[in-house]
Amino acid sequence: MLHHLYFVPFVIFHFVVTALLIVTALIVIRPLAMAARYRCASSRASSPRATHNAAFEDYRQATLKRLEQEADEFRACLDRLRRSADAAAFEAFLNARRTGGQAAS
Repeated sequence: MLHHLYFVPFVIFHFVVTALLIVTALIVIRPLAMAARYRCASSRASSPRATHNAAFEDYRQATLKRLEQEADEFRACLDRLRRSADAAAFEAFLNARRTGGQAAS
C-alpha cells in the first residue's frame, strides 16, 4: 500500500531537474538572443537605404563626401601635430644631452 510513495521523490526530482534545465537554458539563451538582436539592429542602421528622393540622396552623398574629406584633413592635422611634438621632444633630448656632455668634458 505504501509502495506508491516510493515514486514521490523521483517525481519531485524530475520536476526540480526540469525547472533547473529551463532556467539554465533561459540564462544562456537570452544573452545570445540579445546579442544577435543588437548585431542585426546595428547592421540595419549602418546600411544605407534608398529614400527614393533624388534631392535628398544628392545632399546626403555630398555631405558624406564632405565629412570624409574633413576627417582626412583632421587625421593629417593630428599626424602633423604628433610629428611636431616628437620633433620638439627629440630636440629637447639632444639639447639636454649636449649640455650634459659639455659639462662632463
